[in-house]
Amino acid sequence: MPVYHHALVLINSSQDGVPLLQHAARMAEENAMRITLAHISTDYRTLNYVSDSLLNDDVSQEVLQAKVLLNELAASVSLPVQTLSLVTTRRFEDVEACVNQRGIDLIIAGHRNRLLGVMASHSLEYINHLTIDVLIRHLP
Repeated sequence: MPVYHHALVLINSSQDGVPLLQHAARMAEENAMRITLAHISTDYRTLNYVSDSLLNDDVSQEVLQAKVLLNELAASVSLPVQTLSLVTTRRFEDVEACVNQRGIDLIIAGHRNRLLGVMASHSLEYINHLTIDVLIRHLP
């Protein structure tokens, strides 16, 4: 198994964030790896053809909630963890840019084997769209 130096842990909520971050922390302790914890929000504002401030408020509220979640999770482990909140409509392109900019060599994401999870999950798509290693961890 290659030695990784910097992992990007992609989360949706505390349900997947806790086990994914704990797994990354174990890997980091063994390999002196840095961790960046990230949440990706869809930027619906770019689809807003009519000036609707309510939509802008919804996106802003989601970003604020994600930042609170990221900070709580980062404080739950003893290792230093950087946090990142991505707001985008170009998920794969922006994650790839983040990977290149920050020198990330591993992405860790979670996946649940349920019908809706298989159809709606972006985790498995990272394997086909990104140029670095992706670790998909099964979540109960």
